[in-house]
Formats: sequence, structure tokens, C-alpha cells
Amino acid sequence: RQLRKSFNNLNILATPAPVGTAPANDSANKASTGTAIAIAAQADKAPANTAPDSEDLACSQEECVMAKEETPLSVGIFRSELRAYRENLKNDIKAEIEIMHQEIRKDITSLREEAKADINTLRNELSQKIESLHRAHTETADTQREMERSLCDVSDKITAMDKAHATLQKDYNKLQEKYMDLENRSRRQNLRVVGISEGMEDGNPSRFIAEFFSEVLGEENFESPILIDRAHRTLAPKPRAGERPRAMIARLHYYTDREKILQLSRSKGNLLYKGSPVHIFPDMSPEVSKLRASFNPVKVKLRNAGIPYSLYYPAKLIITMGNTKHSFTDPRAAENFIKTQAPTTAQGVED
Repeated sequence: RQLRKSFNNLNILATPAPVGTAPANDSANKASTGTAIAIAAQADKAPANTAPDSEDLACSQEECVMAKEETPLSVGIFRSELRAYRENLKNDIKAEIEIMHQEIRKDITSLREEAKADINTLRNELSQKIESLHRAHTETADTQREMERSLCDVSDKITAMDKAHATLQKDYNKLQEKYMDLENRSRRQNLRVVGISEGMEDGNPSRFIAEFFSEVLGEENFESPILIDRAHRTLAPKPRAGERPRAMIARLHYYTDREKILQLSRSKGNLLYKGSPVHIFPDMSPEVSKLRASFNPVKVKLRNAGIPYSLYYPAKLIITMGNTKHSFTDPRAAENFIKTQAPTTAQGVED
């Protein structure tokens, strides 16, 4: 029964008040609300198996009457307080939202200003760098144009220099040939004698060399005494004892005597003077001597293979194969030719 009274009281509290009903005063509303809550609490705490008595029934009836009388006032007050609370809560929320909105707006404004400042800074830096790059590009382009002009000028000059060099090279080769020809012409009447010991000329090399030719080649081979314009040792330093003696250079007065001496020396082969071997060669310039010396390995192979040959002035090798003569001015070409040929007889002539 008490539980039923409590639920009835709660239902009464939940019943909406009639439209236009206003509470009498705040104290009465609070009292009625407190009474209803206390009744509900007692109902909850009361044991379920307690038997109702007459006094309880009487009290419950009175309380129900009082609750019904106080219900409209309590619900109205509760609704007004709830409405006021909602309004206050709404205002507080609006105020908080407004404050947050202002703060967010300030933050956005601040961030916008900072972003603008950063963008302006970056824009200025980029502008400066772009300007610097533009200047550098302009300078590079100017430098490139100058270099292109310079290269064109240099190329033209190099072309002209190549042409001039080719002309000068031709002139040099001609002059070199003329120089070698003139020098060797001046030596046409000279003979080079190798193997005569130092000091045997006894201070008079011209008389000694004339007697030397008559003694070595045979005085009977000369119709008249050999005339020597001058004779001397080569200009190399005087050798020490036991070293190879210097060669002697003799200039004959007549070219025919020179040719006769060379012919006799070839025909006699090995020559001896005072028990020492001696050799007689035509006197030539160092350049021609180097050219002729470059054929020495080829001449050795020709002699070993038994192939006849002749070495003509200034340095021209003639190889005779059967009835055919082959001429060479390059030692390597002559050596390659020898490798492909079969040996015949061993003969060699030098001019």
C-alpha cells in the first residue's frame, strides 16, 4: 500500500499543470516538493511484507489529499526552474561559444598575419634569388657570347696558322734538303779513315794520309802522287790509352782520286795497316750518316740471306732479286720485303 501511494505521488508530480496556472510562492513549492520526495523515500525504505493498519490508511489518505493540493504548485515551480536553468545553460553555452569563437578568430587572424609575413619573407627571398640568378644568367650569356667570338677568332687564326705552318713546313723541307745537299757536296772530295792509331800522323796528317793510301792500296795503282788538300782528326775529345782512336778526315784535291781510292778499298776487302784493320768510307753529314746507319740491320739480314744489294747516296737501298731491282728509302719496308724472299747469293755494294 505504501508503494502504491509513492507511485501515485510520483504520477501526480509528473502530471503537467494546467495552462496559465502560476505558483503561489517559492517556499510553498519547495515544501510540497520536499514532502513528495520524502513520501517516496519512505515508501522505498518500507518493507514489502509489512501489513497495513488503520492508522497507516488514514495517514495515506491525508497525505494523498495534501499531495494533490500541493502538486500543481510543485510542478509549476519545477518547470519554471527547469526553464530558467535551460535558459541560463543556453546563455552560458552561447557565452562560452562566443568566447571560443573570438579566441579562434584571434588565433586565425594571428596565424593569417604570420602566414602573410612568412609568405612575404619567402617572396622577398625568392625575388632576390631570382634576381641574382637572372644577373648570373645574363653574365653567363655575355661571357658565352664573348667566348664564342673568341673561339671563332682563335679558330680562324688556327686555320691561318695551319696553312702558314704547312707552307713553312714545305719551305723547311726544301731548305733542309738544300742544306744537306750543299753540306754533302762540300764533303764530296772527303774520305773518312777509321782504325789509324792516335799519334801516327806525327804532326803532319796531310803527308801521312797520302803515304797511307799508297801503302795500303798499292803505290802501283796510282800514276801520280795523291794530292791532299788537308787532313785532320775528327773533333771528338782525344781518347785515353786503350780507347778507340778518332777517325781521320782527308780532303783530296781531285775527285777522281777519291773515287779511285773507294773503288780499290772495296775491291781489296779487308785492309790492314801496321797489323791493325782499317776502313775507308766516304765522308758525309751527320744527318745522312744516320739515315744510312738505319739500314745497317737490313744489310746484315741481306748478307745472311745472300741477297745482293746496293746503298746509294743519300740513303737509298737497292735490292736485286733475279733480274728485278727493288728500291727502298724506309728500313722497315725493306725488312718486310726480305721476310718474303728466298736467299740467293751474298753481294753488297755501297755508294
